[in-house]
Amino acid sequence: MALYWPDQKVALEIIDDPLAEPVDREAYPDWQVLSVTMAQCADHESMLEIGDTLADMLGQPRHPNSKRWMRKNKKLHKELFSTFPY
Repeated sequence: MALYWPDQKVALEIIDDPLAEPVDREAYPDWQVLSVTMAQCADHESMLEIGDTLADMLGQPRHPNSKRWMRKNKKLHKELFSTFPY
């Protein structure tokens, strides 16, 4: 899977998604592409790092570092990835 932010020329590519095509780097030579794996997405700490990297690439603020936000984010991540085999 790849997610695209055309205005910022940024793409997030999940490289081991068997149903997705890779980002066409020849078609988008001046784009920034962040390549990650499903295992990285399924790991909460790694997903926070991915989010921070994407925020930087997009020129957006990083996630709030409050206990409440972290607790809710971890709960949501666990619910979203509870059925993944990673």
